[in-house]
Amino acid sequence: MRIPKLYVYIFKEHLVPFFAAIFVLIFLFVSNLLMTSLDKLLGKNLGFVAIEFILLNMAWILAMAIPIAVLVSTLMAYGRLGEDNEITAMRASGISFFSILKSSLFFAFIVMVFLLYFNNNILPDANYRTRLLKRAIYQKHPDLNINAGYFLQDIPDYTLFIHKQEKDTLKDLLIYHTTPAGQHITIWARAGFLTTLGTRIILDLQDGEIHEYPGEEDKEYRILHFEKHRITIPIDEMFLQRQESERRGDREMDIAEMMEIVRDFQERQENIKNRINHDMVSWDVDTTVFNINVFDKQLKNLIISYEQDSMFANPEKDRYYQQRVRTLKARQKQLQFDKQILQVYKMQENKYLVEIHKKISMPVACIIFVLVGAPLGIIARRGSMGVAAGVSIVFFLIYWSSLMGGERLADRAIIAPWIAMWFSNIFFGLIGIFLVWYAIREQATLKIFRKRKNHKENES
Repeated sequence: MRIPKLYVYIFKEHLVPFFAAIFVLIFLFVSNLLMTSLDKLLGKNLGFVAIEFILLNMAWILAMAIPIAVLVSTLMAYGRLGEDNEITAMRASGISFFSILKSSLFFAFIVMVFLLYFNNNILPDANYRTRLLKRAIYQKHPDLNINAGYFLQDIPDYTLFIHKQEKDTLKDLLIYHTTPAGQHITIWARAGFLTTLGTRIILDLQDGEIHEYPGEEDKEYRILHFEKHRITIPIDEMFLQRQESERRGDREMDIAEMMEIVRDFQERQENIKNRINHDMVSWDVDTTVFNINVFDKQLKNLIISYEQDSMFANPEKDRYYQQRVRTLKARQKQLQFDKQILQVYKMQENKYLVEIHKKISMPVACIIFVLVGAPLGIIARRGSMGVAAGVSIVFFLIYWSSLMGGERLADRAIIAPWIAMWFSNIFFGLIGIFLVWYAIREQATLKIFRKRKNHKENES
């Protein structure tokens, strides 16, 4: 089948601006990377390791640069065609705007397919290798980047979430740890301090609880309360040598691997909910709808009813009622902690779901950017790199800010992960559809106007 020359011509219009934009963006991102990492790279005699560090970071740089480059190339291609009145000539020849757009959509589709493969199969391993290399480079500076509101996964076999940080004091810590035997341990503390001493990380915790989930079904679930608790983690392998590690973060996994973890956290949540439901049934609490806040309120009402019961003052019944009240209060406290654990598991689940959706939504943005960029390029009638880059940066900053804001909200289980990662695409997609509709409508209006003009000329 012969491909029309028009499609080939417009397709070629994308190539030079696309690769030029990628080159410029890589230069800017690498420059920023070197500026932020300069203090860690200087004075270490790294040699070719520094080049390897830059090359490995090129993976995430490409993942971000390619969608921007699609937008830049679309704006430049259609801006140049509009500036030279080629779009006007195509329309005058009866070529529809959709026909003009076909080759650009095909170009974006090719880029999208490549980026989907890249994000799922190449980027995770590159991120993993980057982290291992970064540890080796930073071996003389074993510090940890503590950011409140984010999950810290730099400590092997531990996941740490800090709600708030006041100078050196960490507030409301949640620590998740899995032992080699498969036992799940969750630790909550009101306050804590994290320090590094030699080849060890030391966590000094205050006023908290340790929840031990058994690795085997026949073992009991345990809760330990503490006023002070110290966790000492050896970090010899973490900072002092470069070697393989089995642990991978969410950005270091493909979609299949992350889905396994998502299912694991969903199963853990379901097990906790089943245990809570079983306990609530034993207290004659309505469990037709799972709602911890309702359960808590019902337990509180049971406590009040026992305390206010007329038989409570009966000496013979006094010990029985006091025991029931103590048991209920303990269960109420455990219910509150179960709520926190469920929240942590949900946040962990969302973190991986966010990354799954991001791996797909950003490649799909290439199609969206063509729908937005083509009409804008025609309206601007400027095919220069400066105009295209300026418009693209503004659009992508809005897009990326929305994406990052959504990611943070989803990580905290405030909104659903798919909403967080697809809202920007939906928003810009609607704008793109409107702009394409406007361009098609404008062409239809011009055709009607031209027919009326020809009709009047024939009458005269």
